[in-house]
Amino acid sequence: MTKKMLMAVACLGAAIASAQTMETLRVNLPVAAKVGNVSLPAGEYSIHELQNSVLEFRSESNGKNIFASVNSIVMPNHQVADHSKVVLQKNDNGYQVQKIWIEGQEMGFELTSAE
Repeated sequence: MTKKMLMAVACLGAAIASAQTMETLRVNLPVAAKVGNVSLPAGEYSIHELQNSVLEFRSESNGKNIFASVNSIVMPNHQVADHSKVVLQKNDNGYQVQKIWIEGQEMGFELTSAE
């Protein structure tokens, strides 16, 4: 199975982040993508960290939300992200949200599941 990585740069909104947590990130998904087994149509979303290891994805168009379990991860070589971005992974069934990097941080999130 061939997989490609697509970076969806989240430039529509600013990430408000402290040294350890992400409060709110606004992103525009250019294509429909899944978070776990839940499909998100292309569009604008806010992503908010509710507590350690849980993110909320909320649609800006209809207010629907889903919750995703995540693991904290560190940027390769402990670099600092120069901008916030959502990393989508392409597979045979479309795109899957895989990682979220936060501007100004050397940490990010890797999704593990969604509800």
